[in-house]
Amino acid sequence: KLPVYRRFSSIEEQNQWFSAADKPSLENYLSINIIKNSNPTIKAPYGFGEVFQTGRIDTTKLVTQYRNYLEDLDLLTQEPFKYNTLVIHDDSVEYEDLIAKQVVFAEGFGVVNNPYFKELPLQVAKGEMIIIKAPELKIDYILKSSIFIVPLGNDLYSVGATYNWHDLSSIITENGREELENKLKTIISCEYEVTGQVAGIRPTVKDRRPLVGVHSIHKNLFVLNGLGTRGVMIAPYVAEQLYNCIENKVSLEKKIDIARFAL
Repeated sequence: KLPVYRRFSSIEEQNQWFSAADKPSLENYLSINIIKNSNPTIKAPYGFGEVFQTGRIDTTKLVTQYRNYLEDLDLLTQEPFKYNTLVIHDDSVEYEDLIAKQVVFAEGFGVVNNPYFKELPLQVAKGEMIIIKAPELKIDYILKSSIFIVPLGNDLYSVGATYNWHDLSSIITENGREELENKLKTIISCEYEVTGQVAGIRPTVKDRRPLVGVHSIHKNLFVLNGLGTRGVMIAPYVAEQLYNCIENKVSLEKKIDIARFAL
């Protein structure tokens, strides 16, 4: 569990926050009290709004531990998927020495190379993040402004993230670092050192909804994609939706079903 503080940049932002907090769907998540800034290293003259029921998942640890779990059960093969070796039958699929009832493609932005689902309207966006060491900052909450600052322990913080719709490589850039540092300097006034930088590609969709569903012709091929910037929060929900669709014949919600796009 970890609190999230939204930094207000103006009185207008405060008013927008209070307006949102009045909505029944959000009242359990947004505090109606403005938190005054008492940290001299943070520039926040208009204070913060607190988001309730928040936390941080260590996704690296989560993926690593789950990968180890699957390997122990001999349920994981780590190799590039070869689409041309997939043989599709009416009631099953074959892939090398495996036979299954269905295949679910959960490939992130790699789906653009999938011959069965490459026509989906995926819009990939590169994002970069830096790691800083800032001994004077001393925050024990996630600070959200034009960028986010997440405490990692030992005076380390992750700072992100950028959006780039043109450079679709996973290579870190000087431009990405400069953009983040320029924004960071409008929020904090203490000294810091950049100790790391990472880049990744987000699988986003033009209507900002996931891409979940069954192939229009091959009814044993499914896709789970388009989770954008909030995959950690969205994935459990849409995965359960897809499971119930496959196993229990429950219709997917129209807002996430790929059938909303005419392919």
